[in-house]
Amino acid sequence: MKITGIQLHQPAGLLRLLTNAGLEGHCTGVAALGHDVDRVASILVDTNPVDRERTWWAMKDPGEGLSASLRAGIDVALWDLSAKIAGRPLFRHLGGFRARVPVCRAGTASGTDRTDRAPSEIVREAKDARQAGFGAYRFGMRTDETSLIQLIHEVRAAVGPEFPLVLDGQARCVIDEAIRIGRALDEADYFYFDRPRPPGDHSGGKQVAGEIDTPTSTEVSSPIAASQVMSAGSADHIRTDVLSCGGLTDVLKSARCAEAFGAYCHLRGFGICDGFAHLHLAGALRNTPFIEMTELETASPFVRNPPRADGGFVQLPDLPGLGMEVDLDAVMDSTSELIEA
Repeated sequence: MKITGIQLHQPAGLLRLLTNAGLEGHCTGVAALGHDVDRVASILVDTNPVDRERTWWAMKDPGEGLSASLRAGIDVALWDLSAKIAGRPLFRHLGGFRARVPVCRAGTASGTDRTDRAPSEIVREAKDARQAGFGAYRFGMRTDETSLIQLIHEVRAAVGPEFPLVLDGQARCVIDEAIRIGRALDEADYFYFDRPRPPGDHSGGKQVAGEIDTPTSTEVSSPIAASQVMSAGSADHIRTDVLSCGGLTDVLKSARCAEAFGAYCHLRGFGICDGFAHLHLAGALRNTPFIEMTELETASPFVRNPPRADGGFVQLPDLPGLGMEVDLDAVMDSTSELIEA
């Protein structure tokens, strides 16, 4: 079997890898220019779609200069295609750990610039998450240190001692502030302290991680960055996503690196491909504890079976590949530009 072409439907954002056997690999949420698709085609066309690792290295060649977002879309579509060829759901093709993934309810303002969010709203949202059966609750709030520490304890008191909680530091804490907040998290027994320091701050991150008991995490955008964090001890966990990393393969390599150090690899948000890429990763990786979803997740209008949380879990589709059912007729109706190579 060989890849015969690439199609990108704009503005629908559906990327299609075509083959001479009629099977296709898909990824949604992709945007690219025509000349970039032509450059990818020069790497992909006439290759065997199961030679993913060779293609991954070719796309990372600095001479190609491809954007991380386009590489991510191609890589997801290749995984979708190779799993379809094997006749297995992608999470089982990746190794298979679980068919039902716990969901961490992410606060609707976590990681955003909203400043009008009342502490009572966060407390209520945390209680709702616990009562709905979610596996954890993650929140962040831009406020002064004293108010944040008070909120840390209020949220814990509202949900009880056993429910996992995550504080998003939004990579904004200075070192001594992060340590004081971290000690409050120790007292309240939080699951982990997400992003207390900016990405790449190995010195400051190591200081914070060494002074508190609550595990810390930091963002990484490549397997090399993951190895640097783990070897430097600048965080206890890593946090990444398929889009910024440049591919599902990159996240797998980063997660395996973290696993070798006994660390978690957290997936940031719902992710590319309407959540399907992160969902299958979480179904395959033991050291990814859950996926994150807000109450505001909206799937592409072209996906017939978007992931839905039920009782705090998302059931993985049992169809080959990503299991994403795309309405191609609806995509065609909404396509104003078809980029082909």
